Amino acid sequence: MSSAKIERPPYAHNWVRYNYPDLQRTTKALVNFIEGRPQITYAAGMPIIRDCIALGLDRETALKAAATRGHRKSQPYVREFVEAFLDFDDGRQISRLPSYDQYVAPYPISRDIKIPVKPLIVISEGGVLKPIFVVGWATMPLTLFQRRLLMTLLEDAVFSLTDFQNSPGEFLSFPHIKGSNSAKRTPLVWKRGEYSVLSATQMKEQAEIYLNALAAAKAIVAGKTKAKTKETATDQPQSENFTQTKMDL
Repeated sequence: MSSAKIERPPYAHNWVRYNYPDLQRTTKALVNFIEGRPQITYAAGMPIIRDCIALGLDRETALKAAATRGHRKSQPYVREFVEAFLDFDDGRQISRLPSYDQYVAPYPISRDIKIPVKPLIVISEGGVLKPIFVVGWATMPLTLFQRRLLMTLLEDAVFSLTDFQNSPGEFLSFPHIKGSNSAKRTPLVWKRGEYSVLSATQMKEQAEIYLNALAAAKAIVAGKTKAKTKETATDQPQSENFTQTKMDL
């Protein structure tokens, strides 16, 4: 797997998953990201949920779309994700509120690396604009540090904008309850201020850890690739050159 994909970091909620407050764990996480191939992706569910909110897409149509779009292996999980949102929205009724799209500038980690940060949609509720972030994870993988890091990115990139300075916003996920055998997912909702943000000094330190870990991860992956290429070449059968010697009798 090429390390080129790490030059285009994933959206903020996925990017923080590869960050830890130390170099060793961050490097290991980045190596796994570079070499890994995700088996399940929830990307196909995002536009469906956005259409449910913005266009009033009905449940039957939404679930049919979720079961047929995207990678075939992911379809049952995307349907489960979309259904969990619809069940949540039956009570929350986000889909009945005015909604808008919103561009948000990426968050710069360095001159060349910028983290995409964008709400799925923005709703207007009680005269307040609220950015809505949604993820499809079946489990909640983020540590406390990673949650604080994520909320810091959102605070700096989104809630610093004039329209959102007084907004609580909402971050929605729908994980299975840990230790439960239930197939249904449970909504987990965070709002602005529920996790303390990192200080400017802590963010600078984390950016340095990430950039150093990124360089180390690239070197590790390149070394593995080189060793594998060398091993493959060694395993190739060597052609033998036979020289026929003329004998004088």
